[in-house]
Amino acid sequence: MSLRTDPGSIKVNGTAKTFRSSDWAERGFCEICGSTLWYGTVHDGALNLSAGLFDNAAGAEMKIEFFADAAPKGYALAGDHKKLTTQETIALFAPDEDAQ
Repeated sequence: MSLRTDPGSIKVNGTAKTFRSSDWAERGFCEICGSTLWYGTVHDGALNLSAGLFDNAAGAEMKIEFFADAAPKGYALAGDHKKLTTQETIALFAPDEDAQ
């Protein structure tokens, strides 16, 4: 779970490192303890900060769930939020190859 931020609005200092996890995304983590810090989209620089960084996830409500069709059987997040399939998630985040 993450909290979306505006591109360029977060300044990262300290022991944070990134790992390119796909053609369109990177994951940020603490080099010392391994804690997840963010999920970022490389084409626009947007960072989605880990909700666990904030008390009560900063009071944010869940708005969208990614890869909902890939959840283990019997697993479901509660709430009336948008649930994207794997195909819909990739289409949302992957850069448009025709535009390159």
